[in-house]
Amino acid sequence: MKTIKAGEVIYAKTNAELLNTLLGKRYKAWMKAGYPLRFGEMLWMPRLDGKVRAGWRNTMQNGQIIEEYVGGQPYPSNIYDGLNIKRRAVFEKRDRGGYFVFRGVFELESDLTLLRRVLGLVSDQITL
Repeated sequence: MKTIKAGEVIYAKTNAELLNTLLGKRYKAWMKAGYPLRFGEMLWMPRLDGKVRAGWRNTMQNGQIIEEYVGGQPYPSNIYDGLNIKRRAVFEKRDRGGYFVFRGVFELESDLTLLRRVLGLVSDQITL
């Protein structure tokens, strides 16, 4: 088991490579941005650059992560998933350079809706 602290860089080009490195998996591909850890928790690999991807825009502002669905209707099948997962270990995906940056463990705050979720920092480290 290894403790990872906020700001730590993990060199991996793909989500699968990150999961293999962190969790000892043997994936050849993992296209989803989330990976279940424990009940109500996941390892999340978003880009936090504010660009819209598959209808979602994710940004980091003032120590919070804002996740917004701006794609309109019909809603994607995963729109409810984010409401069920309360804690997320966030590894920000950086396209240029092929690496991820651990941002911390975030938890859903009370002012969430189906289309907008706010996650606040609850820990600056995680042991995997």
